[in-house]
Amino acid sequence: MSPSGLGPFLRNVRLVARREYRVRVRSRAFVLSTLLLAAVAAGTGLVPILVRALDREAVVRLAVHADDDALQALAIRSLDTVLNGRTQLDPTAKQVWAIEPAADVPAARARVVRGDLAGLLLVGRDAVGTPSFEYVTNAPPGGRQVVLMRLATLAVSVNDRVGTVGGLVGDFQVTAADPAAPVPRPETDAASRAILATILVILVFITSVTYGMWVATSVAEEKGSRVMEVMLNAATSGELLGGKVLGVGAAGLTQYAAIVVPAVGVLILQAPLARLLLGDGGADDGPLVGLTGGILLAFGVFFLLGFALSALLYAAAGSLVSRQEDVQQVALPMLLLSFGGYIAAAIATNAPDAAWVAPLSLVPFFSPYLMLVRLMVGHVSAGEVALAVALLVAAIAAALWLAIRVYRAGVLLYGQRPTLRAVVEAARGRR
Repeated sequence: MSPSGLGPFLRNVRLVARREYRVRVRSRAFVLSTLLLAAVAAGTGLVPILVRALDREAVVRLAVHADDDALQALAIRSLDTVLNGRTQLDPTAKQVWAIEPAADVPAARARVVRGDLAGLLLVGRDAVGTPSFEYVTNAPPGGRQVVLMRLATLAVSVNDRVGTVGGLVGDFQVTAADPAAPVPRPETDAASRAILATILVILVFITSVTYGMWVATSVAEEKGSRVMEVMLNAATSGELLGGKVLGVGAAGLTQYAAIVVPAVGVLILQAPLARLLLGDGGADDGPLVGLTGGILLAFGVFFLLGFALSALLYAAAGSLVSRQEDVQQVALPMLLLSFGGYIAAAIATNAPDAAWVAPLSLVPFFSPYLMLVRLMVGHVSAGEVALAVALLVAAIAAALWLAIRVYRAGVLLYGQRPTLRAVVEAARGRR
């Protein structure tokens, strides 16, 4: 296209895009779906906190204090062996005891009162040097928790009588077989990432199909009302195609911004919300694994590129029919591709390091789904992400060339069923 023709081309594309954008953002369906997705995005940011809150319900948190550092270390190790060792012998035992030292006794007592701690064990020595115990708790004196603590403190006394800090609790160390291997994430973090990956994939799937159908339906609607013939007298098929994709894409960006803003707000407030919901120690268990700036950026990039690729093909498909009832028929291949990407991502969430996941995550129609999963729950290099983006851009260029040819011929087809032969002939420019 010559520089002199570029100006009118861009002007017409802008006019078509503006019209398409206004029609979409003013529709009731757009407003309702935006509010729904914004609520989902805000809830997504809370997933790590909720997962940790549920996880804490299965964890009994106990603090131990002793004036003698050696006795305190012995007590913690003995309690851990007795209380957590029973879960290995009894598969029905669901509770895990998290035992921590307490340097500030009044603060620890306050945490017990608030419910942040199940109990505080104060360990001392009587006049003859025998360990003595005081267990501060809200649990009933004859309850299961107190009975277990009585048994556990017996182990502390026995180990102290042995006369060594190790006592009957042998030293146990874990050494990685392959130091270069990635360190496994904690189970709670892994659960958070899996849930977030699933939500992001669902968002990509819903928006891709919804926006793609918007484009196809818009083309079929205008074609069915013969408005297309009038528009073709004022703009070329390439200008109409580009304007529709840009207009719907701009509406998608508007909706994306409405999704990202509450998600970022929740992300910023994660630590205060964790302390509010989980107590003072809620944000001290390690970083909350949730939405990050990098994940949001990756979601935006793959969302936009995936939409551009599918929207071009949806527009070409919509140009082949004259009735809106036939749109789903011609859009079926794109729907199947999107559904295939969603199913593959759902499977990959549970097996992100499977042999087939990495190569399939580079395929343009699947990368918007699988690459997000690998970023959240798997292991992916920056080079792989860059390659997936480059392949998506190349696929968009090829889809643009094909879509313009099909669109140019398809918008003038009336009263014909969209057969494969018609699509091929339209692509070849024979019609």
